[in-house]
Amino acid sequence: MQNKNILVLYAEVMPYNVVAFEAFINAHKNFNLHVVSWGESKKVTSYQEPKHLNITYYKEENFNLKELHCLYNDLKPELVLVSGRMEKKYLEIAKIAKKDKVVVVGNSDNQYLGSFKNIISILFSKFLYHQYFDYMQVPGKLQYEFCRKLGFKKEKIIFPQYTADVNLFEKVYQTTFETRKYNTILFIGRLEKIKGIDLLIKVHKELYESNLISEKLIVVGSGSLETQLNFKYSGIEHHSFMNQADIVKLLHKIKYFCLPSLYEPWGVVIHEAAAAGLPIITTNICGAATSFVENDKNGYVIIPNSEHGLKEALLKMAHTSDEQISRMGKLSYDFSKKITPEMWGNSLIELLNKK
Repeated sequence: MQNKNILVLYAEVMPYNVVAFEAFINAHKNFNLHVVSWGESKKVTSYQEPKHLNITYYKEENFNLKELHCLYNDLKPELVLVSGRMEKKYLEIAKIAKKDKVVVVGNSDNQYLGSFKNIISILFSKFLYHQYFDYMQVPGKLQYEFCRKLGFKKEKIIFPQYTADVNLFEKVYQTTFETRKYNTILFIGRLEKIKGIDLLIKVHKELYESNLISEKLIVVGSGSLETQLNFKYSGIEHHSFMNQADIVKLLHKIKYFCLPSLYEPWGVVIHEAAAAGLPIITTNICGAATSFVENDKNGYVIIPNSEHGLKEALLKMAHTSDEQISRMGKLSYDFSKKITPEMWGNSLIELLNKK
Protein backbone atom coordinates (compact mmCIF):
# COMPACT_ATOMS: atom_id res chain seq x y z
CA MET A 1 0.00 0.00 0.00
CA GLN A 2 1.38 3.39 -1.00
CA ASN A 3 2.26 5.87 1.75
CA LYS A 4 0.17 8.99 2.25
CA ASN A 5 1.82 12.39 1.87
CA ILE A 6 1.95 15.53 3.97
CA LEU A 7 3.28 18.71 2.36
CA VAL A 8 5.07 21.18 4.64
CA LEU A 9 5.65 24.68 3.24
CA TYR A 10 8.13 26.18 5.64
CA ALA A 11 10.48 29.10 6.21
CA GLU A 12 13.83 28.01 7.69
CA VAL A 13 14.08 24.44 8.95
CA MET A 14 15.96 24.14 12.25
CA PRO A 15 17.12 21.10 14.27
CA TYR A 16 14.04 21.24 16.50
CA ASN A 17 11.83 21.02 13.38
CA VAL A 18 13.70 17.96 12.18
CA VAL A 19 13.24 16.27 15.57
CA ALA A 20 9.47 16.73 15.22
CA PHE A 21 9.48 15.57 11.59
CA GLU A 22 11.43 12.42 12.41
CA ALA A 23 9.31 11.63 15.47
CA PHE A 24 6.24 11.87 13.25
CA ILE A 25 7.66 9.50 10.62
CA ASN A 26 8.82 7.02 13.26
CA ALA A 27 5.34 6.92 14.79
CA HIS A 28 3.35 7.01 11.54
CA LYS A 29 5.20 4.82 9.05
CA ASN A 30 2.40 5.00 6.47
CA PHE A 31 3.20 8.68 5.83
CA ASN A 32 5.88 10.56 3.90
CA LEU A 33 6.79 14.16 4.68
CA HIS A 34 7.67 16.54 1.86
CA VAL A 35 9.24 19.73 3.22
CA VAL A 36 9.75 22.83 1.07
CA SER A 37 11.86 25.40 2.91
CA TRP A 38 14.12 28.39 2.42
CA GLY A 39 17.45 27.95 0.70
CA GLU A 40 20.76 29.69 1.29
CA SER A 41 19.59 33.06 -0.06
CA LYS A 42 17.03 33.48 2.76
CA LYS A 43 18.35 31.34 5.61
CA VAL A 44 19.81 32.93 8.72
CA THR A 45 21.86 29.85 9.71
CA SER A 46 24.01 27.33 7.85
CA TYR A 47 22.08 24.34 9.19
CA GLN A 48 21.55 21.51 6.68
CA GLU A 49 18.75 18.99 7.12
CA PRO A 50 19.88 15.35 7.53
CA LYS A 51 18.71 12.77 5.03
CA HIS A 52 15.82 10.51 5.99
CA LEU A 53 14.17 7.74 4.02
CA ASN A 54 10.62 9.07 4.43
CA ILE A 55 11.34 12.80 4.51
CA THR A 56 12.13 14.70 1.31
CA TYR A 57 13.49 18.24 1.52
CA TYR A 58 13.16 20.78 -1.28
CA LYS A 59 14.45 24.34 -1.60
CA GLU A 60 11.75 26.97 -2.01
CA GLU A 61 13.96 29.03 -4.32
CA ASN A 62 13.87 26.21 -6.89
CA PHE A 63 10.10 26.55 -7.37
CA ASN A 64 7.97 29.20 -8.94
CA LEU A 65 4.24 29.05 -8.23
CA LYS A 66 3.49 26.88 -11.25
CA GLU A 67 6.20 24.36 -10.30
CA LEU A 68 5.07 24.30 -6.68
CA HIS A 69 1.53 23.65 -7.87
CA CYS A 70 2.83 20.73 -9.95
CA LEU A 71 4.54 19.28 -6.87
CA TYR A 72 1.28 19.63 -4.94
CA ASN A 73 -0.63 17.85 -7.73
CA ASP A 74 1.96 15.06 -7.89
CA LEU A 75 1.90 14.44 -4.15
CA LYS A 76 -1.86 14.69 -3.63
CA PRO A 77 -1.24 15.44 0.07
CA GLU A 78 -3.65 14.57 2.85
CA LEU A 79 -2.62 17.73 4.69
CA VAL A 80 -0.72 20.92 3.92
CA LEU A 81 1.13 22.73 6.72
CA VAL A 82 2.16 26.33 6.01
CA SER A 83 4.54 28.47 8.11
CA GLY A 84 2.25 31.47 8.34
CA ARG A 85 2.03 34.25 5.79
CA MET A 86 5.73 34.54 4.90
CA GLU A 87 5.60 33.35 1.29
CA LYS A 88 2.99 34.45 -1.25
CA LYS A 89 3.28 31.26 -3.30
CA TYR A 90 2.79 29.16 -0.16
CA LEU A 91 -0.47 31.02 0.43
CA GLU A 92 -1.57 30.37 -3.13
CA ILE A 93 -1.01 26.64 -2.67
CA ALA A 94 -2.89 26.80 0.64
CA LYS A 95 -5.84 28.42 -1.12
CA ILE A 96 -5.81 25.72 -3.82
CA ALA A 97 -5.59 22.94 -1.22
CA LYS A 98 -8.45 24.42 0.78
CA LYS A 99 -10.59 24.49 -2.37
CA ASP A 100 -9.66 20.83 -2.93
CA LYS A 101 -10.94 20.00 0.59
CA VAL A 102 -7.42 19.11 1.75
CA VAL A 103 -6.76 19.90 5.44
CA VAL A 104 -4.72 23.12 5.58
CA VAL A 105 -2.94 24.16 8.78
CA GLY A 106 -1.22 27.52 9.28
CA ASN A 107 1.53 28.27 11.80
CA SER A 108 1.52 31.35 13.97
CA ASP A 109 3.83 32.30 16.84
CA ASN A 110 2.51 35.87 17.01
CA GLN A 111 1.41 37.27 20.35
CA TYR A 112 -1.31 39.87 20.76
CA LEU A 113 0.45 43.07 21.80
CA GLY A 114 -2.29 45.56 20.92
CA SER A 115 -0.17 46.88 18.06
CA PHE A 116 -1.52 48.47 14.89
CA LYS A 117 -0.40 45.38 12.97
CA ASN A 118 -2.30 43.13 15.41
CA ILE A 119 -5.47 45.20 15.01
CA ILE A 120 -5.23 45.13 11.20
CA SER A 121 -4.76 41.34 11.35
CA ILE A 122 -7.93 41.00 13.45
CA LEU A 123 -10.02 43.35 11.30
CA PHE A 124 -9.01 41.63 8.07
CA SER A 125 -8.54 38.09 9.40
CA LYS A 126 -11.04 36.68 6.89
CA PHE A 127 -8.74 37.73 4.04
CA LEU A 128 -5.39 37.34 5.81
CA TYR A 129 -5.99 33.97 7.47
CA HIS A 130 -9.35 32.27 7.03
CA GLN A 131 -9.25 32.12 3.23
CA TYR A 132 -6.05 30.08 3.49
CA PHE A 133 -6.17 28.03 6.69
CA ASP A 134 -8.69 25.62 8.22
CA TYR A 135 -6.67 25.32 11.43
CA MET A 136 -3.91 27.22 13.20
CA GLN A 137 -1.02 25.43 14.88
CA VAL A 138 0.48 27.52 17.71
CA PRO A 139 3.26 27.01 20.28
CA GLY A 140 1.51 28.19 23.43
CA LYS A 141 -1.07 30.13 25.41
CA LEU A 142 -0.25 33.64 24.16
CA GLN A 143 -0.50 32.58 20.52
CA TYR A 144 -3.72 30.68 21.21
CA GLU A 145 -5.26 33.86 22.61
CA PHE A 146 -4.25 35.82 19.50
CA CYS A 147 -5.73 33.20 17.17
CA ARG A 148 -8.97 33.36 19.13
CA LYS A 149 -9.02 37.11 18.45
CA LEU A 150 -8.50 36.28 14.77
CA GLY A 151 -11.77 34.38 14.88
CA PHE A 152 -10.56 30.78 15.02
CA LYS A 153 -12.74 28.54 17.20
CA LYS A 154 -11.12 26.64 20.07
CA GLU A 155 -11.32 23.35 18.17
CA LYS A 156 -9.57 24.96 15.19
CA ILE A 157 -6.39 25.76 17.15
CA ILE A 158 -3.90 22.96 17.80
CA PHE A 159 -0.66 22.55 19.78
CA PRO A 160 2.32 22.47 19.59
CA GLN A 161 4.04 24.37 16.80
CA TYR A 162 7.53 23.99 18.29
CA THR A 163 9.25 21.36 20.38
CA ALA A 164 12.73 20.86 21.78
CA ASP A 165 14.70 17.67 21.32
CA VAL A 166 13.55 16.59 24.77
CA ASN A 167 15.25 13.18 24.63
CA LEU A 168 18.69 14.67 23.87
CA PHE A 169 18.63 17.08 26.79
CA GLU A 170 16.91 14.60 29.09
CA LYS A 171 19.84 12.19 28.73
CA VAL A 172 22.24 14.94 29.77
CA TYR A 173 20.13 15.84 32.78
CA GLN A 174 19.87 12.25 33.94
CA THR A 175 23.61 11.62 33.63
CA THR A 176 24.89 14.90 35.13
CA PHE A 177 22.37 16.23 37.70
CA GLU A 178 24.18 14.61 40.65
CA THR A 179 27.63 15.90 39.64
CA ARG A 180 26.97 19.40 38.33
CA LYS A 181 29.26 22.22 39.47
CA TYR A 182 26.74 25.12 39.29
CA ASN A 183 29.35 27.78 38.56
CA THR A 184 28.32 29.24 35.19
CA ILE A 185 25.43 31.17 33.59
CA LEU A 186 24.46 30.26 30.02
CA PHE A 187 23.00 32.50 27.30
CA ILE A 188 22.19 31.12 23.83
CA GLY A 189 20.75 33.37 21.16
CA ARG A 190 21.37 35.87 18.42
CA LEU A 191 23.52 38.80 19.49
CA GLU A 192 20.86 41.41 18.83
CA LYS A 193 19.39 44.08 21.08
CA ILE A 194 16.00 42.33 20.98
CA LYS A 195 17.57 39.43 22.92
CA GLY A 196 18.65 41.67 25.81
CA ILE A 197 22.24 40.44 25.53
CA ASP A 198 23.79 43.91 25.87
CA LEU A 199 21.96 44.45 29.16
CA LEU A 200 22.88 40.99 30.43
CA ILE A 201 26.59 41.56 29.79
CA LYS A 202 26.45 45.03 31.37
CA VAL A 203 24.75 43.75 34.53
CA HIS A 204 26.89 40.61 34.77
CA LYS A 205 30.16 42.55 34.38
CA GLU A 206 29.16 45.01 37.10
CA LEU A 207 28.16 42.28 39.56
CA TYR A 208 31.07 39.97 38.73
CA GLU A 209 33.76 42.65 39.00
CA SER A 210 32.23 43.89 42.26
CA ASN A 211 32.49 40.33 43.64
CA LEU A 212 28.73 40.27 44.21
CA ILE A 213 28.39 37.13 42.09
CA SER A 214 31.00 34.47 41.29
CA GLU A 215 29.30 32.74 38.33
CA LYS A 216 30.96 33.28 34.98
CA LEU A 217 28.85 33.90 31.87
CA ILE A 218 29.02 31.81 28.69
CA VAL A 219 27.50 33.50 25.64
CA VAL A 220 26.74 31.38 22.56
CA GLY A 221 25.63 33.20 19.44
CA SER A 222 26.48 35.66 16.70
CA GLY A 223 24.82 38.77 15.30
CA SER A 224 25.14 42.46 14.57
CA LEU A 225 26.26 43.31 18.13
CA GLU A 226 29.10 40.80 18.13
CA THR A 227 31.87 43.38 17.59
CA GLN A 228 30.28 45.89 19.99
CA LEU A 229 29.79 43.70 23.05
CA ASN A 230 32.41 43.45 25.79
CA PHE A 231 33.82 39.90 25.74
CA LYS A 232 37.16 40.94 27.24
CA TYR A 233 36.59 40.88 31.00
CA SER A 234 37.63 37.79 32.94
CA GLY A 235 34.13 36.58 33.79
CA ILE A 236 32.88 35.99 30.27
CA GLU A 237 33.40 33.41 27.51
CA HIS A 238 32.01 33.77 23.99
CA HIS A 239 31.39 31.23 21.23
CA SER A 240 29.98 32.46 17.91
CA PHE A 241 28.52 29.05 17.19
CA MET A 242 28.13 25.74 18.96
CA ASN A 243 26.13 22.77 17.72
CA GLN A 244 23.81 20.95 20.10
CA ALA A 245 26.40 18.24 20.82
CA ASP A 246 28.91 20.89 21.97
CA ILE A 247 26.31 22.71 24.06
CA VAL A 248 25.40 19.45 25.76
CA LYS A 249 29.03 19.07 26.88
CA LEU A 250 28.78 22.41 28.71
CA LEU A 251 25.78 21.54 30.81
CA HIS A 252 27.61 19.83 33.69
CA LYS A 253 28.86 23.24 34.87
CA ILE A 254 25.82 25.41 34.14
CA LYS A 255 24.00 26.81 37.16
CA TYR A 256 21.13 28.40 35.22
CA PHE A 257 20.04 29.67 31.82
CA CYS A 258 19.31 33.35 31.14
CA LEU A 259 17.40 34.81 28.18
CA PRO A 260 16.33 38.40 28.99
CA SER A 261 14.68 39.12 25.62
CA LEU A 262 12.85 42.37 24.93
CA TYR A 263 10.51 40.32 22.73
CA GLU A 264 10.46 36.58 22.07
CA PRO A 265 7.41 35.10 20.31
CA TRP A 266 8.26 31.67 21.73
CA GLY A 267 11.89 30.63 22.36
CA VAL A 268 12.59 26.91 21.86
CA VAL A 269 15.87 27.44 23.69
CA ILE A 270 13.88 27.91 26.93
CA HIS A 271 12.29 24.50 26.39
CA GLU A 272 15.75 23.03 25.77
CA ALA A 273 17.09 24.59 28.97
CA ALA A 274 14.15 23.19 30.91
CA ALA A 275 14.67 19.71 29.44
CA ALA A 276 18.32 19.93 30.51
CA GLY A 277 17.18 20.56 34.08
CA LEU A 278 18.31 24.18 34.33
CA PRO A 279 16.69 26.93 36.38
CA ILE A 280 15.76 29.81 34.06
CA ILE A 281 15.73 33.60 34.13
CA THR A 282 13.67 35.13 31.34
CA THR A 283 11.17 37.90 30.67
CA ASN A 284 7.38 37.93 30.66
CA ILE A 285 7.39 38.65 26.93
CA CYS A 286 9.00 35.27 26.16
CA GLY A 287 6.19 33.01 24.98
CA ALA A 288 7.80 29.78 26.21
CA ALA A 289 7.93 31.14 29.77
CA THR A 290 4.18 30.51 30.04
CA SER A 291 4.85 26.76 29.71
CA PHE A 292 8.27 26.22 31.24
CA VAL A 293 8.98 28.86 33.91
CA GLU A 294 7.09 29.58 37.13
CA ASN A 295 8.35 32.66 38.91
CA ASP A 296 10.12 31.93 42.22
CA LYS A 297 9.81 28.19 41.61
CA ASN A 298 12.15 27.08 38.84
CA GLY A 299 13.46 30.53 38.01
CA TYR A 300 12.51 34.18 37.69
CA VAL A 301 10.28 35.93 35.16
CA ILE A 302 11.22 39.60 34.97
CA ILE A 303 10.12 42.71 33.08
CA PRO A 304 11.93 43.21 29.73
CA ASN A 305 14.73 45.78 29.57
CA SER A 306 14.79 46.21 33.35
CA GLU A 307 18.33 46.58 34.66
CA HIS A 308 17.07 46.50 38.22
CA GLY A 309 14.97 43.39 37.63
CA LEU A 310 17.79 41.51 35.91
CA LYS A 311 20.31 42.49 38.56
CA GLU A 312 17.97 41.35 41.32
CA ALA A 313 17.38 37.99 39.60
CA LEU A 314 21.12 37.35 39.14
CA LEU A 315 21.77 38.20 42.79
CA LYS A 316 18.98 35.87 43.94
CA MET A 317 20.49 33.03 41.92
CA ALA A 318 23.95 33.82 43.34
CA HIS A 319 22.62 33.36 46.86
CA THR A 320 20.69 30.17 46.11
CA SER A 321 22.24 26.99 47.50
CA ASP A 322 23.30 24.12 45.25
CA GLU A 323 20.58 21.98 46.82
CA GLN A 324 17.91 24.51 45.93
CA ILE A 325 19.34 24.97 42.41
CA SER A 326 19.08 21.21 41.99
CA ARG A 327 15.43 21.27 43.09
CA MET A 328 14.67 24.14 40.72
CA GLY A 329 16.34 22.23 37.90
CA LYS A 330 14.23 19.16 38.62
CA LEU A 331 11.11 21.29 38.37
CA SER A 332 12.30 22.68 35.01
CA TYR A 333 12.87 19.12 33.82
CA ASP A 334 9.35 18.15 34.88
CA PHE A 335 7.86 21.19 33.10
CA SER A 336 9.72 20.29 29.88
CA LYS A 337 7.50 17.20 29.54
CA LYS A 338 4.51 19.39 28.74
CA ILE A 339 5.61 19.36 25.08
CA THR A 340 7.36 16.53 23.24
CA PRO A 341 8.30 15.92 19.58
CA GLU A 342 5.66 13.18 19.34
CA MET A 343 2.90 15.65 20.22
CA TRP A 344 3.63 17.70 17.08
CA GLY A 345 2.76 14.85 14.74
CA ASN A 346 -0.08 13.49 16.86
CA SER A 347 -1.89 16.83 16.59
CA LEU A 348 -1.82 16.56 12.78
CA ILE A 349 -3.00 12.95 12.77
CA GLU A 350 -5.94 13.93 14.98
CA LEU A 351 -7.03 16.43 12.33
CA LEU A 352 -6.84 13.81 9.59
CA ASN A 353 -8.88 11.42 11.71
CA LYS A 354 -11.66 14.02 11.85
CA LYS A 355 -12.05 14.06 8.05
